[in-house]
Amino acid sequence: MGNPTALYLPLLTHADPDVRRQVGVILIATYGERGITYLRRMLDDPDPEICHQARAALLSLAETSGIHVVLEPFRGIYVRCLGEFQVFVHGREVLPQDWSQAESGRAGGRKVQGIFAYLVHCGHRGTGRAELAEAVWGDHVSAASFSRTIGALRQMLIQLGSPEFAHEALVVDRDHCALSPRIYMCDADHFERTYDLATQREDQAGLAAAAALYHQVIALYDGPYMQAIPRASDWGAERRTMISNSFVIAAERLASHALEQGNDRQCVLFCRRALEVDPAADDVVAMLLQAYERLGLRIDLEDTYRRYLKHSGVDPCCELDDAAVAAYTAMSVSTRHAP
Repeated sequence: MGNPTALYLPLLTHADPDVRRQVGVILIATYGERGITYLRRMLDDPDPEICHQARAALLSLAETSGIHVVLEPFRGIYVRCLGEFQVFVHGREVLPQDWSQAESGRAGGRKVQGIFAYLVHCGHRGTGRAELAEAVWGDHVSAASFSRTIGALRQMLIQLGSPEFAHEALVVDRDHCALSPRIYMCDADHFERTYDLATQREDQAGLAAAAALYHQVIALYDGPYMQAIPRASDWGAERRTMISNSFVIAAERLASHALEQGNDRQCVLFCRRALEVDPAADDVVAMLLQAYERLGLRIDLEDTYRRYLKHSGVDPCCELDDAAVAAYTAMSVSTRHAP
């Protein structure tokens, strides 16, 4: 999802002031003041209705929260790392030709994009030149080639922003490079922060109280972290796994909440979402089997169990402590003893 706060627009502009106030509290608790920046990104949306709603939402947020709000479009960098890799500078998407023009050709453009992606991955701490070269080129690279690619990235930021903007956004000294955290936002950071808030809320107040935040976690996930960036399969693997695991847990918690509420069909939907990312999640499969049994969908139950055994490699005769195997075995016993 390009802008997660788009989900808040109908409620931030709701006729009931209590609804507006409560949703504003949730938005700020989830995203902090960067939630306001997210809303400001929609002030220059091509759709006039979205612009109007964003402006009304910002005015409402200022009224109900007391936070100072600037009613001007966001100026900075927004990066989508989950699913398709996309970068927006001052609201304008950086297109493939922008990367390529920066370094005279498609191959060079991929290196410029790779440097930018790795700097986003490193966050506010930045990285040394040697580490950056290893991440992008895979081995040693000449000082001239490295400087030329860094220069091409800076030139692209100048073209899409200004010399002052490029100087503030890209910080380079003799042996260190970083993107200024004041200048850019990243969807992966917001995903992780929202997931942490959801788990904290569940620990403090229970699953029902955390459900809205878990819904936000699901909405923020558009796919694997940095999947389109060459060599990110190496340096991005750990964070990619952590984010995908968090998504599966969030979907599992929502499925559990739906099952507790007796909403078996919604439970099925959340389980399926989780299994798209991790087909071998035994706890999720166990819950899905339970929902299918309650719905009387025996064929779907059997198909799901067979697919699970295929993906997981679990031997049902030997691994009886596996949650999915235990659930299926219990259902089979119950069926045999049914009158």
